[in-house]
Amino acid sequence: MLGRSSLRSPRRRRQPTADSLFARQRSGIYGLSLLIVLSGLLMVVDQNTPWLAPVRSVIGTVLNPFEFTARAPYLAAGKVTDMLADRVALLNRVTALEEENQELKGALLRFDAIAQENETLRELFNSQAPLEHETLIAELIGLSQEPKEVILDKGWLHGVNVGQPVIDAAGLFGQVVETTAVTSRVLLVTDPSHAVPVYVLRNGVRAIAVGDGLGNLTLKYAAATLDVRVGDELNCSGLGGRFPFGYPVGVVTEINQDAAEPFLRTTVQPRAALDRSRHLLVLTSIPTDEARTEANRRSLPLGESLQPGSARGLPLARESLQPGSARGLPLAEESRG
Repeated sequence: MLGRSSLRSPRRRRQPTADSLFARQRSGIYGLSLLIVLSGLLMVVDQNTPWLAPVRSVIGTVLNPFEFTARAPYLAAGKVTDMLADRVALLNRVTALEEENQELKGALLRFDAIAQENETLRELFNSQAPLEHETLIAELIGLSQEPKEVILDKGWLHGVNVGQPVIDAAGLFGQVVETTAVTSRVLLVTDPSHAVPVYVLRNGVRAIAVGDGLGNLTLKYAAATLDVRVGDELNCSGLGGRFPFGYPVGVVTEINQDAAEPFLRTTVQPRAALDRSRHLLVLTSIPTDEARTEANRRSLPLGESLQPGSARGLPLARESLQPGSARGLPLAEESRG
């Protein structure tokens, strides 16, 4: 029996016929139609009666976890997108605020500089010496150590000429020695080649203050009997016509007297802030060298001419000072006379 059964051929599967396929298709159509009718009926009943409300509530409660699980990827993607968008927006906002902060800091620095500049200009116009001359505000744009000069941003196009005095808010700064169309060079009062006639504010004694090249001035050929003390204020005497009367020049800070020398060795600290002033005043109404020479020539008697080094033709600040000369040196004998 076992041998026969093992020798039997395997049972062949029955191939579906057209009638069976059509019957299966008809059963599917019937089921779909039934579902459609049932769905329509349920919709009508749910719309017009409250009978299905409990059923809908129960089904909704059962399906809530599945609905949340299905929506979880979408919700997560939305949250991540919002977080990234918020982060980018915050980063952009922070960058914009940092740039704005830097701009405001720069503007604040400029405002501080402008406030300081305004304060300097107020001090300049409220300086102790009365400004009875026409003035021109100039800004310092360069320095020179030998000789001790500064460069201003105004030249002969602006009315600056050689020989005009320059002051700052505290006192005499120097005088113009060279001009171009848009710049000018000012020789500082502390340069050894610069001399200015001064008088002691306390008693009116006259002298000549010359730069020592080290940042101070000294009274040139000041006799040992000259009535000058430490702390004396020195102002322009106006002699020679180059520097107007009354402008502060400096303060006597040291006096040394050697019995073997006929002159005092004095140190005068300049009143002008030579190492700090940025804005200066050029006294443009002071006659220039050419105008002063021409005026002197016209005032001379017929047949008389100006000689090199004469007191009338050579500005006092450029004269060579000799001991006892009556031309540029108001010694104590003159003051006593």
